[in-house]
Amino acid sequence: MHKIDEKIIFMLEKIEEDIDTVGLNDSDAWNNIRSQLERVIQDISGENTELVNILSLCIEGVRALSDKSVADSLSLVDAISGALTASGRYLSDTPDSQLLISEAGNALGNILNKDPVQCDLPLSCLTLNDAAALLIQLEPDDIKGLTGLQQSLNAIVADGLYPESSRKNIIQAAQKIEEVIKADVSDLDSTITEVGNLIEKAMDEIGENSGEGITGSVEARVTDDQAGVVEENGNKEVDFVVEQDEQAAEKPVSDYMPEDADLELIGEFITEGIDLITNAEEALLTLENDPDDMDAVGTVFRAFHTIKGTAAFMELTIISEMAHHAESLLSRVRDREIRYTGGYADLALRSLDMLKELIQAVEQALGDEPLSKPEGYDDLMRILENPEKAGISEDFDEATMPRVGDLLVAQGNAERQKVEEAATLYSEKQIGAAIVKSKVASIEHVGQAIRTQKKMQPSKQVVQSSIRVNTDRLDRLIDMMGELVIAHSMVAQDEIIINNGHHELLKKIVHTSKIVRELQHMGMSMRMIPLKSTFQKMTRLVRDLSRKVGKNINFVTEGEETEIDRNMVDVVKDPLVHMIRNAVDHGIELPDVRKKTGKPEYGTVHLSAYHSAGSVVVEIKDDGKGLDREKLIAKAIEKGIISDGNSFSDREVFNLIFEPGFSTAKVVSDVSGRGVGMDVVKRNIETLRGQVEIQSEHGKGSVFKMRLPLTLAIIDGMVIRAGHETYVVPIVSIVTSLRPDPEAVSTVLNQGEMLSLQGKLIPLFRLDSLFDIKGAEQDPARAIVMVIEDNESQACLLIDELIGRQQVVIKTLGESMRDIPGISGGAIMPNGRVGLILDVGGLVKFATTRNEELRN
Repeated sequence: MHKIDEKIIFMLEKIEEDIDTVGLNDSDAWNNIRSQLERVIQDISGENTELVNILSLCIEGVRALSDKSVADSLSLVDAISGALTASGRYLSDTPDSQLLISEAGNALGNILNKDPVQCDLPLSCLTLNDAAALLIQLEPDDIKGLTGLQQSLNAIVADGLYPESSRKNIIQAAQKIEEVIKADVSDLDSTITEVGNLIEKAMDEIGENSGEGITGSVEARVTDDQAGVVEENGNKEVDFVVEQDEQAAEKPVSDYMPEDADLELIGEFITEGIDLITNAEEALLTLENDPDDMDAVGTVFRAFHTIKGTAAFMELTIISEMAHHAESLLSRVRDREIRYTGGYADLALRSLDMLKELIQAVEQALGDEPLSKPEGYDDLMRILENPEKAGISEDFDEATMPRVGDLLVAQGNAERQKVEEAATLYSEKQIGAAIVKSKVASIEHVGQAIRTQKKMQPSKQVVQSSIRVNTDRLDRLIDMMGELVIAHSMVAQDEIIINNGHHELLKKIVHTSKIVRELQHMGMSMRMIPLKSTFQKMTRLVRDLSRKVGKNINFVTEGEETEIDRNMVDVVKDPLVHMIRNAVDHGIELPDVRKKTGKPEYGTVHLSAYHSAGSVVVEIKDDGKGLDREKLIAKAIEKGIISDGNSFSDREVFNLIFEPGFSTAKVVSDVSGRGVGMDVVKRNIETLRGQVEIQSEHGKGSVFKMRLPLTLAIIDGMVIRAGHETYVVPIVSIVTSLRPDPEAVSTVLNQGEMLSLQGKLIPLFRLDSLFDIKGAEQDPARAIVMVIEDNESQACLLIDELIGRQQVVIKTLGESMRDIPGISGGAIMPNGRVGLILDVGGLVKFATTRNEELRN
C-alpha cells in the first residue's frame, strides 16, 4: 500500500468517527465534514475515478444534511458511513472491495436520487471470490444483478489461467444463472444454492491444480503484456513475478523515518504518545487487580487506537502496525473473547513497552539518528498476530488480587489457620464477616484490611483540564519569583523603611509581603508533582521480579498522591528501584521457606510516602527475613571495613550495607548480589540533602526510610551570626539552642571539647575556628550553643547570635566552590549580602576529621 493511500484511509476513518458524534441539526459540523472530504479528494489520483465518484456522492449527501433537504436523514448518514468504510477497504485492496464500493454507491445514489456509481473495472478483473461474494448478497429475483454475475463468470471462463476442470464448473454455474434469468426453473432457491456449490467447487479445483490457490487474474497481479507470456509458459512467469515481489518485500529497511517528515508534528506526537502510554500503563496495572474492569480496558484500547491513527498519519509505519496489533488484542478483551489474565496480560504489557521504546526511538531519530526496529519487534508482531498459536493463554499460577484474609495474615493481625477455620465455619458469609463473627480478628483490623484491598482496586479517573508548559519557562518563572522574594525582603527590612515611623507605608509593605509569600508558595506548588507515576513503575517492577525469582508477593502502595519537587523525581527513582529489588530478592523468602517459618506464602512489600516535619518520607517495608547483624559484621571484617563489631550499635551495623561493594549474597544473579547499588542509593539521597535510615528485626522484616526535602529550591532555615559572618542552618537539622553553664563545657582527652546535656556528652565545635572567622565570642557562657543532628548523631556549634527564622532561596555557588566541606549552597540575605547555607552532615564530618588531624 502506498503511503498516500494510508494517509487517505486515516483521514476517512477520522471523518467517519466525526460523523458518529455529529448531531443532525449541527450545520456547521456538517460543513466542516464536507470541507474535509473535499481535501481528501484533492489527494486522490485522477485515475481513481471510482473513489472520486463515491466520495463526490458523499459530499452531496453531507451538503443535503447541512441544508436539511433530505427526508430520511438517518438512512443518509448510514449510507455515507457505509460509503466511507467501503472507500477505505477499496484502498486497502481487500478481495470484495470492488463489490462493496459498488453497493455503497448504489445505496447513496438511491437516497439522493443520483445515478449509482458505475464500475469502470473490466469484468475480466473480477475473481471467483468476488463472484461468490456477489452471489451471497443478491436476491433470487434481482435479474439485473444476476445478469452482471453471469457476465462476470463468462469473463472468468475466457481467462486462460484457469484449469479445464474449474472452467467446466464455472460454465455450468453461468448456465444455471441464465435459466434463473429466463424463469426456466421450478425451485429458485435450490438453483441459486446449486450455483454457489459450483463456484465453490471451481475454487477448490484451482487450489488442487495450482497449489497456490490462485483464483483469478487479479490475484496473479499480472499486466496484459505479462499475460501473453503466461499463456506460453504456464505459471512459471507468474511465479517469477511473485518471487520478485517477495524478494523486494524481504529487502531490509534500515531507516523507517519518513523522508518528508513534519518535525513539529512528530514532536507533538511524541509528547501526546508518552501521555497516552502513561495512562495506558496505569490502566493495565489496574487490570492486574480487576481483569473485568471495562473502563480500564477502554482506556488502553483508546490509547492504542489513537497512537495507531496518528502514527499512520505521520507515516510512522512500524509504530502504527504495532499499535494496530496491540489494539486488536485489547479489542478481544473488550469483546470478552479473552480475559486480561495470565499470558494475555504479559503480552499487553510487552506491547506497551515496545510502543514506548518505539516512541523513544522516534525522539532520538529527530536528532538525525536512523529509526530502526527495536530488538524483539518482529517476534512480538508474530505473537500478536496469533497469540494462541504462540502458546499464549489465560492460565497463570498466582492470584491477581490479595484476599482480605491474606492481608490480615500479612499485617500480623490474624493467624492463617484460624482464618481458614472461620471461612469453613461461616462459609455462607463474606470472609470479613466470618472473621469478625469467629473473633479471629477485631472489626477494626478487618475494616483496615478491606480498605487496603479497595485501595488496590481500580479507581475512577478524574479528568482535569490542563495545558502543557515548557519546563524551561516554568523554571524561569520560579527563579524570577525567588528574585522577587529577595528584592521584597531587601525593601521590607531596609532601615529607612523600618525606622521612619510611617505606619501606613508599613501596613502596605506587610500586605505586599503576604501577597509575595502566597505567590511564592503557588510557584513552588507548580514544581511539585505526585509520586504516583513513580510508584506505578515500582508496581510493574515488583510484578516482573516476583515472577522471575519465583516468589509470591503482595505489593501495597500508600500515599502515592504525596507531592515532591519534580527535579527530585528522577533522582529518587534509582534509589527506590535498588531498595525494591533488594526487598524482593534478599528480603522476601521463597514460599516453601516462609511456610516452614510459619509465615504466609505471600510476602508483603509495603511502599508508602508521607509528610513529616517539613520533609517527605518514602518508606519501603517488607515482612521478609530482615538483616542478620552477625552476618553483616562477619562480612565487614572479611572485607576489612571494620576490625571488631562488638561496640557497634544496630544502626551502625545496618549502615554497613551502604559501603561500596558490600554484599552478603552468596549467588550473583541478574537481579542483585554484586554489591553495587546501596552505596549509590545513599550517595544519591545525600545529594538531595536527604537521609536514609534502616530499621530491621531478624526473621521479621526490614524498613528502609528515605527522608527528603520538599523542594530543592527553598530551604526553611535559621539565620545565625558568627563574628561578622552570617550563615543559614536548615531548621530540620536543629535540635535546640541554649546558653550553657560554664561547668557544662569540658575537654575530654582525645575527643576535644564536649557539652554535657541531659546526661550525655556531645562534641562541641567552634564555627569561627572551622571557617577562620575573626571577632567571634570565645566564651561559651556568653555565646550560644546550637545542638544539631544528622543521622541521629548529634553535635554542638558555638555561635554568637540567632538572628531569626527565614525561608531562603537556594543559590548554587558555581563549579569552583561546589566542594567546600560543610557548605551546601548560598542565599542572598535581606541586606543584600550572601549568607552561606551549612551542610550539617558535611560540617560534622569535616569538624571531626579536623580535630583528629590537630590531635595527631
